[in-house]
Amino acid sequence: MRNSIIKDLLNRLMYSKITPTDFQLLKENVSGSSKEELDQEIKVLWDEFKTTPMNQNIKETVLSDIHRQMTVTPKRSIFDWTRIAAVILLPLLISFASYYYFHNKYTSVPQEFIVMAENGQKTKVLLPDGTEVWLNSESQLTYSSDFNRNNRKVKLEGEAFFDVNKSTEQRFVIEASSVNVVVYGTAFNVTAYPDEETVDVSLVRGKVGIEDRTDNRLLAEISPNQLISISKKDMRWSIRDCDAQIESLWTQNKLKFEDAPATEVFRKLERWYGMNVHIQNLNKEVRYGFTLKSESLREILNEINKITPIDYKINGEEVIIRYK
Repeated sequence: MRNSIIKDLLNRLMYSKITPTDFQLLKENVSGSSKEELDQEIKVLWDEFKTTPMNQNIKETVLSDIHRQMTVTPKRSIFDWTRIAAVILLPLLISFASYYYFHNKYTSVPQEFIVMAENGQKTKVLLPDGTEVWLNSESQLTYSSDFNRNNRKVKLEGEAFFDVNKSTEQRFVIEASSVNVVVYGTAFNVTAYPDEETVDVSLVRGKVGIEDRTDNRLLAEISPNQLISISKKDMRWSIRDCDAQIESLWTQNKLKFEDAPATEVFRKLERWYGMNVHIQNLNKEVRYGFTLKSESLREILNEINKITPIDYKINGEEVIIRYK
């Protein structure tokens, strides 16, 4: 019964005859269907996507956005891609179609798009103005459907590298915790995880301004190969020289530590591998320097053991490390 409802409502969407009420019903039925039900229907539905006379402009825009919006680097696992197509692709198609179909027909209220990189994953996003964004593990980027028309504003939770398409008419603004990062066209890295005490911005090229979000007051500007660290608590900030390429090396699936404290190293390893790391007997004076490429967590822990003796235990997603 549910499959026939989905099929009927989807056909209405393709023929541009669906109402907002019908569309809400379609979303509820898709999200409430089991993986097995969607597995059974997906082949038929996909054939209908290719043959149904949906408005060509909507169809091309929807499919283009699906391809350009998400390029995900997943954990090292074996996936059932048919099941993923059934569970993820259909809701994605419906979500994108909803904006292009209803935006002009029923409402002019901007909608919100959210792109997420799950724990242990990285995601690449192409924004409507041509700006490229790489999201690191446990990060989220939010932007409005009127992006690049009324504004170029996004909200970041976590870490991201931005290569902003230049515009002299409209500045690009990143809301990151208590600050705004303001640019017109440049490349830089922003770290603004909710559980960290500071917002850090490092600049590869161009120029970046940092504003207090409460009153849009300019706090500072940085130049290439500088890093600014802003306290979330009292808005105090400091600038130091850095190698900005190293700060954004994670976008190339590498991590490089140079005289980094153990707490920073294990925090980044935790996100990198999608694990929960628990440390016992930590000496906060310990610092590390190494480059991580394609090594497994076990290989990295064995290397750390050569520098500072440790015992460790890996149980699923839980890792216990004890300094000797």
